[in-house]
Amino acid sequence: MNGDPCTLAAEKLLAATAVLLDFNGTLSLDEDLLEDCYARALAALDLAPPAPGEYATLLGRSEEDIAAALLVSRAEAVTTDALLDEVAAAYVEACRERPRVPAAHVEVVRALHARGIPLAIVTGTLRRMIEPVLADLQLSHEIPVVVTIEDVRQGKPDPEGFRRGLELLGVDAGQVEPGQVVVLEDSPSGVAAGHALGAFVIGCGGTASGADVEILDLASLASAKI
Repeated sequence: MNGDPCTLAAEKLLAATAVLLDFNGTLSLDEDLLEDCYARALAALDLAPPAPGEYATLLGRSEEDIAAALLVSRAEAVTTDALLDEVAAAYVEACRERPRVPAAHVEVVRALHARGIPLAIVTGTLRRMIEPVLADLQLSHEIPVVVTIEDVRQGKPDPEGFRRGLELLGVDAGQVEPGQVVVLEDSPSGVAAGHALGAFVIGCGGTASGADVEILDLASLASAKI
């Protein structure tokens, strides 16, 4: 295989039995937006905004864990669900005002789908944050399976979500050779979950330490003719 990271990543994707994508920071370049949504949600509930650097310490965790951590530090009688309702509403509104999934990322998804490669999103975020965005991008057909933190008992680095994604795609994880499933991730916990599954892991954004190969983002695969 070619030593160029983008070419290697493209070769693995095109030969994959299935591709499992993280959402925030991988398909959608939105980590800065998420922090802003939490700040807006806390303000809507009359709670203090995240302190400088506070949100950064929570990156890679599920939305439920992030919300719980923020509420514990504020010692307020507000439920996690109430905070997440505000976060989800702020997120969907912001994505409609300024889409965070680049057109080049959309084209990569459509190109893989056109080649018959099954695609699923596996994420630690919430269904009500993702499905409206996919619908707005007209990607619900190309990505028919979405596994969120609501669908699993253990989030990443546990591979439960990835296994569930394969199951919903009709892929028997026990019959797949190591590396035939490809995972795209931007966090160490996601990389660990992918490796626990036995997948080949493509890291995105320079934050996915331990990945089998690292690329800047999905748009960089355009040069490899995905």
